[in-house]
Amino acid sequence: MNHPATAMLGLGRMGSALAGALADAGVPLTVWNRTPARAYALEGRARIARSAADACANAELVVLSLSDYSAGIEVMDEVAEHIELADKTLVQLTSGSPADARTMDAWAGMHGMHYLDAAIVAYPNGVGTAQAVLFYAGDEARYERYRPTLATLGGVNQFVGEAIGAAATLDCAVLEYYYGATLSMLHGAALCESEQLPLNLYFQTVKAVAPLLNATADSARSMIDRELYSGIDCALSTHLAALRHIQRLSHDNEVDTRLPDVLMAAYKKAVAAGHGDDEIAAVFEVLRRSGD
Repeated sequence: MNHPATAMLGLGRMGSALAGALADAGVPLTVWNRTPARAYALEGRARIARSAADACANAELVVLSLSDYSAGIEVMDEVAEHIELADKTLVQLTSGSPADARTMDAWAGMHGMHYLDAAIVAYPNGVGTAQAVLFYAGDEARYERYRPTLATLGGVNQFVGEAIGAAATLDCAVLEYYYGATLSMLHGAALCESEQLPLNLYFQTVKAVAPLLNATADSARSMIDRELYSGIDCALSTHLAALRHIQRLSHDNEVDTRLPDVLMAAYKKAVAAGHGDDEIAAVFEVLRRSGD
């Protein structure tokens, strides 16, 4: 397969993993990092550039993996001072907000570059494997042009729309789900520890009930689409009663109460809004707008 000449700017943990996956796939790769020592691990597999401009000079595809979008613009400003960037394609793989993505898109347009905003949901050791999920937003034809090369970075590569903020939005939403679920999982472990319940038993049980979240996602999607939350599974008032037990256990055993208190507040708000007999997905209605 003929891959385009590619520049990888940024060789932190994620950037190094991305560069390694590209190099393993035979992509003609030039790498750069502000701290040159980070590039040594790629010696013999990629050309090591003296500067970001040197890395981009002969590249058709420029991939950024820096600390944030502001750092990306700072580096690319330096590059633009030294070389012509028109008609190159910039792929941003730094986490940020939809507003960040739109700012970078505007910057790329000012310099005649094509732009794909992207996000990766994976730890560095998952890059290049089936564990990595990547989202891309921007011009679909441009994505399709480079899809064979970008596909070397992960097992799931999904184009999510031409709205340039789409990838960052999905990234933020999915990560919130991950962080929120992880925090709840660890809070549950703290509850078990407070009652001397073996944590092995707890974590085994958590894995066993994981499919329940998938079923809830399916029903929530349908209910939110229809804006109808009636069902036969479990009334929100029943969930609220279960939350009261969790809240009480946390308070009684002096486990951090902030998470159950926040959950209780959201569910009580939904019940007060008239959703007591509806399914759990009705909580969406009090989350969708700040201050409602």
